[in-house]
Amino acid sequence: MIAIDLHSRVPVYEQIEEQIIWLINSGVYTPDTRLPSIRSLAGELKLNVNTVKRAFSELEAKGIVYSVQGKGVFVSPFYKANEAVKNEALDVLGVSLRSARAKGVTKKEVSDLVDDIYNLKVMVNND
Repeated sequence: MIAIDLHSRVPVYEQIEEQIIWLINSGVYTPDTRLPSIRSLAGELKLNVNTVKRAFSELEAKGIVYSVQGKGVFVSPFYKANEAVKNEALDVLGVSLRSARAKGVTKKEVSDLVDDIYNLKVMVNND
């Protein structure tokens, strides 16, 4: 379910973090659902365990997941109410849009890209 682009400028742990958030928002993982273990996900993605652990730590720090000693990592039942995560995404989007505008990208081009992304024609983590 998670795909990593090793050629992306986005750090691998952030790609994992964003894709887990996307999987939660799309209903694949629901509140209190156990996520794959750090070791199994690292093995599946052929990554260092510490990279996956960092992604999970970031998710936990943001209140998106919680861990239970000896049981695993679970989706927080309060995630949907986490406005801080949404505001962070809007801040990043604003910076990107201002940069794109300065470089001559038109509103129509942005609108078309938004449509493509929301219609799942473009991978979420492409640069």
